[in-house]
Amino acid sequence: MEGTAVRRRRPANRRELIVEAAAALFADRGFDSVSVGDIAEQVGFGPSALYRHFAGKDKLLGAAVDHALDRFADALGSGAADPDVRRGTVDAVARFALDHRSAAVLWEREARNLPPDAFAARAERLAELRNTFVRAVGGPAAATVSAERLAARMALAVLLSPAFHHGTLTPARFRSVLVGTASAVLDARPTVPVPSAAPPLPARLTRGTKREQILHTAFRIFAEQTYSGTGMTEIAAAVGMSPSSIYHHFGTKSEILLEGLHRGNGYLQITLDDALSEAADETAALRRLIEVYSTFALRHTGFVDALVAELHSLGEQAEPLIQAQRDYVGEWVRLCVATRRDLDEARAQFVVQAVLMAVNEIARERAIGRVPGIEAALIELATTALLAPSAHGPRNGDQAEAVR
Repeated sequence: MEGTAVRRRRPANRRELIVEAAAALFADRGFDSVSVGDIAEQVGFGPSALYRHFAGKDKLLGAAVDHALDRFADALGSGAADPDVRRGTVDAVARFALDHRSAAVLWEREARNLPPDAFAARAERLAELRNTFVRAVGGPAAATVSAERLAARMALAVLLSPAFHHGTLTPARFRSVLVGTASAVLDARPTVPVPSAAPPLPARLTRGTKREQILHTAFRIFAEQTYSGTGMTEIAAAVGMSPSSIYHHFGTKSEILLEGLHRGNGYLQITLDDALSEAADETAALRRLIEVYSTFALRHTGFVDALVAELHSLGEQAEPLIQAQRDYVGEWVRLCVATRRDLDEARAQFVVQAVLMAVNEIARERAIGRVPGIEAALIELATTALLAPSAHGPRNGDQAEAVR
């Protein structure tokens, strides 16, 4: 199980054991918080043994990401061999997501710590695997954005969402909800057409104060090259300030990240209150929250990216934000239980988190999230995923376990 110490023994494949231990630690603590010594202690070897296999920590990270991508490719291959390719692929990826919970964290969050060329190679392979999934579930082979392709990518994001949240469901129940939610997205037929090409975005007015410029610019740079890989001097240069001047506005880099995250959280909390006070019932409130959150995620990708990829960088400073995030999701879950009679609280918790993570992923992917017209289609798909009762249960072999 990930996150537990590996039994001390001399394995036949020492390299694989090292990679698996490194993957679990990187996913749990983050690349910058893990040392080679930590990995050596986890597998019960001396650091010198690790260096015989890997020249450095970045090589270990590359191997861990490659291992996750290999397992994802295996799952897609297994699904393609099923007589019902769409159902087989959805089921195989759901199993993969639960058996390899750290995989998506590694390629979505931690891979950004690799050197640029190494990261680009992994990103290209991930894009190819995503396209393989899209084709397997009936989406278009072309890379241009369409309603069908959006549905396929969102379904994949739902399936991979367990990497970013946890629950108390049994594996079969977990898989059943995963498959049902992803299948509901795939079955949806958005009525809003999604343009196949994105025209240039018009210039927009921005804040004039230096503090606001620093905040906006810093979040853009964090998204491009990670929080840990960005220095205050670099942010100052991007804003056109001297290195010393930036400290008149923010004392540390963590202050910038905290400021932006607290602002985003405040907006979500206020709009939650508005949705509850203005809605006629729980269903209307949930629909309004889907609209608000989807629009917010598409328009504020820097916040979403930091929330997904950088919150852990703040350590104990992040605890109030994490608790606020839990409370926010808890309100969605409460509304979902009242609306969906087929879901208990545990399943509703999973569905809500899966849908929110799927919206986040679409928003973070520039090729999709910036396409004009995407907002209405995304809201429609997210609403279907969250509100439509599932008609897709577990496959035959899982039925008995799922109903226990």
